[in-house]
Amino acid sequence: MSDVLTIQQASEQCGVNPVTLRAWERRYGLLKPERTAKGHRRYRSAEVEQIRRIVHWVEKGVPISQVASLMSGEQEPQQAVDNGQPWAQARQDALQALETMNVRRLEQLINRLLADYSHGQVIRELTDPLREQLTGSASLSAHLALLDAVLTQKWAARALSLSPRRREFGWLLMPVGDALPALELAMVLQRPLWCLQRDVEMDALAALLADRQPCGVLWVMDHWPSASQRQRLWSQPSLPWPAACWGRVVEAPPAAVTRLTGDRQAVAEQLLALETMNPAASMATVDDNGGNP
Repeated sequence: MSDVLTIQQASEQCGVNPVTLRAWERRYGLLKPERTAKGHRRYRSAEVEQIRRIVHWVEKGVPISQVASLMSGEQEPQQAVDNGQPWAQARQDALQALETMNVRRLEQLINRLLADYSHGQVIRELTDPLREQLTGSASLSAHLALLDAVLTQKWAARALSLSPRRREFGWLLMPVGDALPALELAMVLQRPLWCLQRDVEMDALAALLADRQPCGVLWVMDHWPSASQRQRLWSQPSLPWPAACWGRVVEAPPAAVTRLTGDRQAVAEQLLALETMNPAASMATVDDNGGNP
C-alpha cells in the first residue's frame, strides 16, 4: 500500500464511500487526514487503519454516533451497541413509507443512512431484510415492486459515477434477468466499473470492448440462463478479457468464465484476485489527483 492515499484510493481500499469518509471527519471528528496545498485530503497508513477500525465497530452494530466514545475508552463495546442500533427502526420507517407510497420519505431515509454508513451496510441491514420481508407476503407485492423501483433508480445513478477513468481497469457488470442484483453488487464493490441494466449478446459485447481500455466482464444472474441464452451470452470458447459470473449459477459455466461464490463481499475479494492475475489490469494506469478534495 502506498504511504499516502487520496480519498478515492482510501475509499476503494476500505470499502467506504468518499462522502461517508467526509461525514466521519466533519460530523463526528473520527478522521483527521492531512491536506495538500490545494486542500486535497491525504490518508497515511495510520489514518487508513483508523477507517478500518471504524468500519469494524459499525459492522458490529455500534451506531456511528457512538464510535468516538467507544474508541476513546469512554464506553464498552456492548454498551455502545445497546445505546441504539438504527436498523430496526429504519426498516419500520421504510415499511411505513412504502405503505403510504411516500417515495420522498423513503429516499430521505436512505440518504440519511448513507451519510453515516456504507452502501454495503445499508443494503445488508436495511434493504435486504426489508425485501425478504416483503417477498414473503403476496399482499405486499406492490410494496416490493415500489421498493425495487426506488432502489434501481437510486443505485443506477450512483453506479454511473463509478465509471473508470482513462486507462483505469474496470469491471463491466451485466445482469442476466433483473438489474437490481447487479446494481446492489456495484454498490458494495464501490470500485471502477460500468453496470448495464440488461444483458448484451456476445458479438455486441465483443464489439463494444474491442480496443477499449482494460476491463473484465462479470455476469450477475438472478436466474440460470436457458441453453439458448447461454449460447447467446457465451458463444465464444475463449474470451480476450477476464470473465466471471455470480448469482444463481446452478451449472458449471464455460471454461473461460470463472464462477464466483459467496456473498457480495466475497465477490469483491475474488474479483481483486482475478485482477492481480490479469496483466492488463496490473498495467492499467490513471493520471489524476484523486478527484475531489
